[in-house]
Amino acid sequence: MSLKKYFTGKTGVIFWINIIVMIALIVAVPFITLQIMNSFTRHGEKIEVPSVEGCTASEAERILMERGLKGVVTDSVYKKSAKPGAVLEQMPKPGFEVKPGRMIYLTVNYLGEPMAALPDVVKHGSIREAESMLKSLGFKVGPCERIYGEDKDLVVAMKVGGRRVKAGEKVSRNKMITLVVGAGTLEDTLDVDDSYMMDDDLIGDYGAADDGDSDGFDLDL
Repeated sequence: MSLKKYFTGKTGVIFWINIIVMIALIVAVPFITLQIMNSFTRHGEKIEVPSVEGCTASEAERILMERGLKGVVTDSVYKKSAKPGAVLEQMPKPGFEVKPGRMIYLTVNYLGEPMAALPDVVKHGSIREAESMLKSLGFKVGPCERIYGEDKDLVVAMKVGGRRVKAGEKVSRNKMITLVVGAGTLEDTLDVDDSYMMDDDLIGDYGAADDGDSDGFDLDL
């Protein structure tokens, strides 16, 4: 059926009202849908991210909220030169343009030195095993201290700042840990060279005698 034949004889008021309503809906529905989508996505609206690095976490959250953004602390690290609790890094970076309501992820400095409990490495393994365990937990290990009378390379104690510490004690991960390690017996560490003891030059320095004295030294004063 052609449009001309369809509209022939259709002169009633109700018919034409229906046609107008249909046309209005066809135009209005896409327009209303687009407006609703824009209200949710805020199409075209952007906010420049302010710099909050150096601020405390609460200050950073307040500044971001005033700009229509949200600050969230997602990580904490320790930086000795920075103010405790200060924001060290933010993502997205300052100057980046984002939509309103965007989350700004913050990395803050610890309020104090990061502390952790020491593992039990005393008399449970070699120095290599102890160092490996301590480093895996984030501790710093300095040169070891060796003592005689204990099994060689056996860890017999731990020290922090010259003070002996025990397993389970909480210390700063930034403090150097010294492992006290056995050096074996004194005999184990001595490598005596008999040829050195019989060195002719050494004997000559002590005045070896050729006159047949039994002690081999000239005791004539």
